[in-house]
Amino acid sequence: MKIFPSIEKALRRSRDRMFARLRSFDQFRQISLLTINNDIVLVTRQFADHKLTFSPHEMIGKSLFKNGHFQRGLADRVLEIVGETKGKTLLEIGANIGTHSIYLTRSGRFDRLICVEPEPRNVNLLKQNLFLNDLTDKTIVVECAAGDHNGVVDFYFDESNYGASSMTKPRGEARSTRVPLRRVDDILRGVDVSPDDIGLVWMDIEGAELEALKSMRELVDRRIPILMEYVPSRYRPSEANETTAYLSQHYGRCVVFSGKSEREMDIRNLPGGENDILLLP
Repeated sequence: MKIFPSIEKALRRSRDRMFARLRSFDQFRQISLLTINNDIVLVTRQFADHKLTFSPHEMIGKSLFKNGHFQRGLADRVLEIVGETKGKTLLEIGANIGTHSIYLTRSGRFDRLICVEPEPRNVNLLKQNLFLNDLTDKTIVVECAAGDHNGVVDFYFDESNYGASSMTKPRGEARSTRVPLRRVDDILRGVDVSPDDIGLVWMDIEGAELEALKSMRELVDRRIPILMEYVPSRYRPSEANETTAYLSQHYGRCVVFSGKSEREMDIRNLPGGENDILLLP
């Protein structure tokens, strides 16, 4: 009678090897993604050195399912350029579901995290992912948007890309909620963290960068390295020039990441399009 369990176990191993082989092909992962029904709301996946729970129906979740990461190469490269930092606290503004917080802490460079995120769906997944990766005790989650004053603001949901939800009202109808708005310097004071403790700021906040930069004067004055998304088409006509002028007063170097390319340039000559820029002393 023991032969049947043995055969069943062998068949399971054979099946697992076959699917592991198939998952190595991009087309198979893409087809698998398309076959996920809407009643599968969340997926939890074990990656090489971390776990993540995410929605397979929105942009970042689709990238995680298909590619096994979301901008991890960028996170690793930024750490390589920045090198060792005096401050050992990571500040992520627009932390989303925690992908970059987890990637960056896997380097061992940071012993504390401050994650700022206003989007309720993202906050729920962020907290779950911090727990899955044993980061809850070293992380402060601040549920608010970052801006140039303290108050309350309308926050609009993007249903296809949770990370694209923002304070900018889109064309047409969109669900919205009211969220707290706080200055970054005040956020740090509120959690009793000195600006000198911050080693890196990672910021992706869908067009609200200038307001947030103005509100983190204590960090900018110290020229703390900042990685930020820079999309001038999201700004009002004068804001792109105002942003580059403000940054050039404080930072000496800038590395621009566009797709797979990387180049150092004068901050005052930042390109159009959609780029990530690393501000360095």
